[in-house]
Amino acid sequence: MVTSGSGQGTSAKRQVILLAVWFGLVAGLLEVAVLAWQHTNRPIAELSRDYVWMTPVAVTAMCLGAGLLGLAIAAVTRRLSATRCALFLVASTASLELLLLVPRVHQAAAALLALGIGYQVMRALSRHAMGFRTVARRSLVLLVALPLIFGIWVRAGRALAERRAIADLGAAHPDAANVVLITLDTARARNMSLYGYERPTTPELEGMGVAGVVFEQALSTSSWTLPAHASLFTGRWHHEISADYEVPLDDRFPTLAERLQSRGYLTAGFVANLRYCGYETGLDRGFIHYEDYKPTLGQFALSATILESIVTNFRLRSLLRNDQHPNRKVADDLNDAVIEWLRRPRDRPYFLFLNYFDTHEPYLPPEPFDRHFGPGRERGRYSPLHRWLYDPAAGHSNMGEREIKEEIDAYDGALAYLDDRIGRLMAELRRLDPDRETLIVITSDHGEEFGEHGVFEHGYSLYRPGVRVPLLISFGDRIPHGLRIGAPVSIRDVPATIMDLLGLDGVRDLGGQSLRRHWSSDGEEPLGAVTLDDSSSPIFSQVNGVTGQPDWFPVSKGDMKSVVYRGMRYIRNGDGTEELYEYREDANETRDLAGEPRYQSVLDVARTLLPREGGR
Repeated sequence: MVTSGSGQGTSAKRQVILLAVWFGLVAGLLEVAVLAWQHTNRPIAELSRDYVWMTPVAVTAMCLGAGLLGLAIAAVTRRLSATRCALFLVASTASLELLLLVPRVHQAAAALLALGIGYQVMRALSRHAMGFRTVARRSLVLLVALPLIFGIWVRAGRALAERRAIADLGAAHPDAANVVLITLDTARARNMSLYGYERPTTPELEGMGVAGVVFEQALSTSSWTLPAHASLFTGRWHHEISADYEVPLDDRFPTLAERLQSRGYLTAGFVANLRYCGYETGLDRGFIHYEDYKPTLGQFALSATILESIVTNFRLRSLLRNDQHPNRKVADDLNDAVIEWLRRPRDRPYFLFLNYFDTHEPYLPPEPFDRHFGPGRERGRYSPLHRWLYDPAAGHSNMGEREIKEEIDAYDGALAYLDDRIGRLMAELRRLDPDRETLIVITSDHGEEFGEHGVFEHGYSLYRPGVRVPLLISFGDRIPHGLRIGAPVSIRDVPATIMDLLGLDGVRDLGGQSLRRHWSSDGEEPLGAVTLDDSSSPIFSQVNGVTGQPDWFPVSKGDMKSVVYRGMRYIRNGDGTEELYEYREDANETRDLAGEPRYQSVLDVARTLLPREGGR
């Protein structure tokens, strides 16, 4: 197969294509095997289900590019053998792809080693050209067939499982209402005009609030995505569930989707936070249809280790002025997928779960929302906050006031874009299913911090900006209109509330209590005490400690826990230090009362309320 001539003719090009495809498929399939093995030990690995076919295809495309580059180099120099040059680059590329999978091997070291392997492979195969050509041609059909089989297996298997689940559904009540649960990932209530923010960031939600119930002091059970969503689905506190950074939600507790599916509901989830809402997290349990990763160009790039290293390289992205996630789903993408699903024929109620990701960093709303509340990003789609968080060269250096303002302007623009798209979705829902009532719940998994306590983004502390979230319920005339609840509540009560408002049993199975208690004593008449500033029962939030972050991050000290009870908010840090704030009077949590003698009895009560260590 490998000749010593110039190799510039058609025969040489065919040989290069053959060797590139062969090496690409072999390396890609080996990578699939490695990833599958790693996935057994690391369940949340941010792997698309389609990696079993996308990875071989992506690696093969890379090797083809390397082979064509070899041809081009040989054509320019006119001294190198085209097939030998192409074989060297292809073998080096395939070797590097696999070497980058080895833990704790520096990329530069892997590249040098890959070049050495490529050279030795070229020399060896040049001496055994005929034998390699025979092996390559005889095995190529199988190598091509395997990704095709894997792809069909994944796609057809999911479609078949969905058809079987629909066929097995029991009867639903003919008048049962639809349910739509929406999480605005990383939506900070403080920056919503729904809650009095000076910028008109959420006019659509304001209109929905007039026709429903708005909770002004809703709190998440955590300050980051997975445990918060797990609580939202099961009605359990953070300390009761398994979900954590590398641990998916287990099946100890039933989910809202499972309960509604058992009542004859079609259940479908559409998520944009792929890492912590994807199928690997266990949040898909109970959903007949669940859309997370899509085979986009960005997802293809992330399916090959070399390409992933390139598209996520900070220096390159800084040069290109683009910090966008390569496989990001924006609200328009999510809406299109939901509407496509809704247009399918159906004769029963549905439960829709939507997770939007547009208010998650880097905040990069489309035009005209990118300049809705300011001049826009100074450097294209470059985000100072993204660098502060992840770029080792930035080292969590303090951001200046101008940079913080840029981030807040972009964040508010992302909120406005998301609010606009939610309005469009609501209009489409009414158009597609006008005869069936729909219960709509809109909330968030957590908030966002902009340096109020020294840190940015979320998951690094338990201060109020990171756990206070929006919560809005709309259900036609079945609930009061224009009612605003001032009492602190937890999002863990959402599943029980949905089951209660639908008139279904199983509320206790899900944990939590129905939020209807805040406006109705018997399900009909509003209570007079809906503006209470205290919570009648403890409201917990928790974030577990993480490693690898600066020591001055609050969460670096260990697990953090907080409780809201009778107008006070208590925080216990991982190192045992305590903080205490008045809930109503100190919304920014700037005055720590833990050291004042007159609050020692409050601290004593708060300590007894917190869940015990390791208690689940």
